[in-house]
Amino acid sequence: MRRETILHEARFDEKLPVYWMVQSLILLAVTVVLIPLVPVWLILGWGFHRKQLARMECHLTDRSLNIRKGVIFRVEKNIPLDKIQDVGLREGPLLRKLGLASLVVETAGQSAGSAGADAHLVGVVDAPAFRDRVLDRRDEVVENLRGAPAPAPDMASAPAADPEATALLRDIRDSLRRIEERVGRDS
Repeated sequence: MRRETILHEARFDEKLPVYWMVQSLILLAVTVVLIPLVPVWLILGWGFHRKQLARMECHLTDRSLNIRKGVIFRVEKNIPLDKIQDVGLREGPLLRKLGLASLVVETAGQSAGSAGADAHLVGVVDAPAFRDRVLDRRDEVVENLRGAPAPAPDMASAPAADPEATALLRDIRDSLRRIEERVGRDS
């Protein structure tokens, strides 16, 4: 298990189950075929969404953003801070009416063809402040990584080099030097 220092823990708004409940009921009504399930969901949905809220966690640590959520299917995500490109803030009409917002975490490893972001956090209390904390910590981590010198290779423990590979690398080095000299003369 990784040891990380928790810098901040996101709290989730108590109105979040109301949002999920309304969202679920709209989905049931729109599908028309599932309209008979609305009374059942009115009875069972509240308990399910309360449990869903109780299982949501989000921790900003010194190195990553850790997210846990889910009732039936548990999801745990560990997003390294140096991979975070942006943390967006979204407010749809229903979220705005309830005073909620959604944070959308976009990462460098996210594929261009993916439909969604790496993580969605709906209902974080004071979402803009949490977003700013994540981005500030990300900037600190990235700055530290840029300032840190690359570790020097330990030549004593390196395997003996292949003579052919060494000769090839020397040829490449010499070619690069010649190119640099020509570019320097031409400019």
